[in-house]
Parts: sequence; structure tokens; C-alpha cells
Amino acid sequence: MPITVDIDRTLLSNVQNRLGPFPNKAPDIITRALNRAMTNVAASISREVRQEYNIKASDVKNTLSKTRASKSRLSAIVTSRGQVIPIDRFKVSPKTVQPRRKKPIKMAVKKGSGLVAVKGPFVVNINGIKVFRREGEKRLPVKRVMGPSVPQMIGNQEVVNKINQSGYETFLSRVDYEINRALGRG
Repeated sequence: MPITVDIDRTLLSNVQNRLGPFPNKAPDIITRALNRAMTNVAASISREVRQEYNIKASDVKNTLSKTRASKSRLSAIVTSRGQVIPIDRFKVSPKTVQPRRKKPIKMAVKKGSGLVAVKGPFVVNINGIKVFRREGEKRLPVKRVMGPSVPQMIGNQEVVNKINQSGYETFLSRVDYEINRALGRG
């Protein structure tokens, strides 16, 4: 899911007016402000997703890609692409193999919801701890239990609103900073 900040003509003319004798520096200023806001948005995505879901920052950051703004293209984009994440990357109890376990495994994808008992899955140690579920009544085939993908987590409306608000505030403050810097240098 891409998070985009685009610049319209009114903002560009506003920045040019504020620059006074240096209106040709407006694209440079907006480009620098957009790129700084994009970096802030990427960090904000990781922070906001981890406040809502039991996931590591590295799992979120590995799905993000950034497209920087330039003078000719006043648009910065942060995109998240990724597959569904195995449930064992979230909160699962127990975290060890227990072959004689009769109780169901407990898992929590979202924070604050607590661990929920789920009947059927079992924990296996195959190159690390993984959670599987049988496809039918027989021992085989088994299928790995998966949770949501990072783009799905970012698509949560609360997360999107917080990210957009943070990115826009950063952009506006950086525009002010860059204008003051340009006027100070002359």
C-alpha cells in the first residue's frame, strides 16, 4: 500500500512567494522537505504498526520501499509490499515443542487482545520454531499457519490516519525550516 505526499500548484506558489527574491529555489526546498517527510513516514509506519500488532520492526521495515522526490517530480512515495507472515512471528505460546500437549496453542496477532486459544495448530522445530496445522484427519499433509501481511496491517484505518498526520506535519515543519535556511544563506 503506497503512502503518497503530492505537491499542488498552490503550495508551490506559496513557497515561491515566501522566498521573496529567490523563487527559483522553491523546487529544491520542497524536494528536501518531501524526502525528509518520507523518511519520517517510514519510521512512523514501523512505530504505528508495532503499537497495534505483535510484530518486530525488522519484519515491517523489510517490506518498505521508498521513491525519493526530485526537482522534476515533486512526489515522494513509501510503498509496502509483502506476503502473509507466518503466525510464529507473532505472539505464540508455547514457544517450544511439546509432543504430548493436550491444551490448544494460544496466539495473539493484535496487541491488547490477549492470547486466544486456537484448536488444531501445533509447534514444530524445523530450522527454528514454526506453527503448522493438519489439512485433514491424517498426519500428512500439514500447512503452515499464517497471519496477516504488513500491507494489510498498514491498511488498518487508525494506522493510516496516524501515519498521514505525522507525515504531513513533518513536511510542513521541514518546508518552514528549509525556507528559513535558504533566506538565511541568501
